[in-house]
Amino acid sequence: MERYDVTIRREVEKNDAAFVGKPFNLVGENAYAVQANTRHMAKILLDSTARDRASRAAAFAADLLQVSIAHHLKEQIACARGCFHCCTTYVSTSLPEVFRLARGVYGNGATSLRVYAAAAKSKAMPQGQREIDRVHCPILVDGACSEYDVRPLVCRAVLSTSLESCLRIFQQGSTETFQTPPSLGALRSYLVVMLRAALVIAKLPYQNFELTHALEIALSTPNAEERWLAGEELFAAVALDQLDLRPSPITGLVDGLANAVRPTI
Repeated sequence: MERYDVTIRREVEKNDAAFVGKPFNLVGENAYAVQANTRHMAKILLDSTARDRASRAAAFAADLLQVSIAHHLKEQIACARGCFHCCTTYVSTSLPEVFRLARGVYGNGATSLRVYAAAAKSKAMPQGQREIDRVHCPILVDGACSEYDVRPLVCRAVLSTSLESCLRIFQQGSTETFQTPPSLGALRSYLVVMLRAALVIAKLPYQNFELTHALEIALSTPNAEERWLAGEELFAAVALDQLDLRPSPITGLVDGLANAVRPTI
């Protein structure tokens, strides 16, 4: 689709200011807010002068999720410091989020060693086995997330309304449904689609990768973020999330959003 005239693009940018970084509606009219925030992330990713632009896009997405959670969630949340039962399950995330997390971990030798050990365990077992033989997140220190401020979207969106249910699921192997606020799944889905659409516009890989192996590579590869942004396939050996290995309705949503936003940049 042809790029819009510069006058139109400037008007769009002016209008975006009322929506960028702010909570958006989950029902009713929210198309412009979704496009405005996607456009902002795409512009971050397209800024070739910023060597950490992938991390910056991930930071914006995380902040937008946080303000949206604060705005929409009304339920009592059972999660608290020292409660890490869900931090033993399989986690996949986007590469910009991996780079942001790596920047937080970098220089911490003890945490890096735990990442390498967890990655070795994860690589040795099928994805489904992670739900049986659990691997503790290597970022945990004394039962708490040591990189809480830079944790991925998926970690931010795992909030429980029932500690008792969590204990049954993660300690006793119960197959019951994880109890979470209804709006939380929708918020995370919106942010995943927005970030993926921005990555598509920037012509960067948008899939989710197994966290510990991807984080190991990001930590052990000099200038990993810059090299990935330049087109190096540093993560070819990392397992993709199973959901990204088959057709998904989310793909159509991502492509539709990317096509709507692309001419406005």
